[in-house]
Amino acid sequence: MDRRSALKLLSGAGLGLAAAPLVSAGRAPALTPSLDQPPNFVPADISARRIIRQVVGLRPFREAGYVVRAERFDRRKTLVHHYGHGGAGVTMSWGTAAEAERALLAATNERSVAVLGCGVIGLTTALLLRRRGMDVTIYAEALPPHTTSNIAGAVWGPSSLYRRTSIDEAFMARFIDAARTSQRAFQHFANDPRYGVYWLRQYDFSLRTPDAPREPQPLDHLYPGLVRHTDPDRWFGYPSVTENHVLMIDPDIYLRALMSDFENAGGRIVTARFETPSDVARLSERVIVNCTGLGARDVFGDDELRPMAGQLTMLLPQPELDYAYTAYENGILYMFPRRSSVVLGGTTDLDLADTNPSAEETARQLEGHARIARRMAGLERVGE
Repeated sequence: MDRRSALKLLSGAGLGLAAAPLVSAGRAPALTPSLDQPPNFVPADISARRIIRQVVGLRPFREAGYVVRAERFDRRKTLVHHYGHGGAGVTMSWGTAAEAERALLAATNERSVAVLGCGVIGLTTALLLRRRGMDVTIYAEALPPHTTSNIAGAVWGPSSLYRRTSIDEAFMARFIDAARTSQRAFQHFANDPRYGVYWLRQYDFSLRTPDAPREPQPLDHLYPGLVRHTDPDRWFGYPSVTENHVLMIDPDIYLRALMSDFENAGGRIVTARFETPSDVARLSERVIVNCTGLGARDVFGDDELRPMAGQLTMLLPQPELDYAYTAYENGILYMFPRRSSVVLGGTTDLDLADTNPSAEETARQLEGHARIARRMAGLERVGE
């Protein structure tokens, strides 16, 4: 199964590929890697001695997908909801922010806006509205680099976003349009070091021998160079390997740049905590945009929101790595090289709200990625 097929959901349940708290890119190449030149496939150096940090992020997952909706908050105020992106907050941010902007403009002519939340969804929405000339203030308890978005995987690719049996055609049409809008927005940042966004070669390794040609997916055109390989002798023994280019986003760099863009455009950021709708009602702005992610469950009573934990293990950087991969064996394993670290991940633990790293999961990641590294080095083959 490849990343695009994973959008059909793990175990047929509609859960997309496991993108843990978003991960991002490695050293930023000056040019997009050539499709004709294979990566060097230097094996990642996987060792517990190289661990520099471990984190667990809680994705705001809804079986029915993300929410973008405007409603009356009281007689004077409009509330626009924009939350519930699961493991695809960075990926979908520009597309669903455009949806939220349209919902706001259709609901009110007010120009004074409070955005709740300073993760990627709040920052992107606030920046779009500020560029439209609105008077925008972000209110948040946590600011970058201390948001959930900062510990996201952040490889571009919608994942862990919905359960297939819980959505309808109307949602799918919105989702596909928003994904296209967002990916094209990220293209404008590619290879600009200020934003930490760039193209990288991505591989999906599968142990399953394909029994039929790969079915086209609606977002295939957003993955340049997409091709499936079925030559195990060439691909470390894997019977199915999907190759493509993908946009990588380094969240620490990217969120700093977004926050700077917002403040340079005249936006304001205020530290604040909201626990009830009454807390929100005290704001002076006539329009409230709810970008609180998982916080919308408690503040606005959305019982459909569920935490989905994702654990990441960061290793010392390895600048020679020029590729990323996802492998489907004993669960999901993925490796993304960043300038500051090599990021290992692969969990989507629904209804797990514990943010303490698991020693068992750490061992699974280290053992699994070390096995893949040995295969790349020619020291082991699939099945051994």
